[in-house]
Amino acid sequence: MTGIMGDRAKNILGNWRDWAAQHNVAVMAVHSFVLGLKLLGDGISIPA
Repeated sequence: MTGIMGDRAKNILGNWRDWAAQHNVAVMAVHSFVLGLKLLGDGISIPA
């Protein structure tokens, strides 16, 4: 991405990294919730 957009990409990716670092707990909570729903759905669909 930096090859195409240059310094602008570094700025955008830096902002994303900073946001993810500040909201790490929320990001991990949503990730764990979605993964849990997928595993639950896979488990429920096995007997069917």
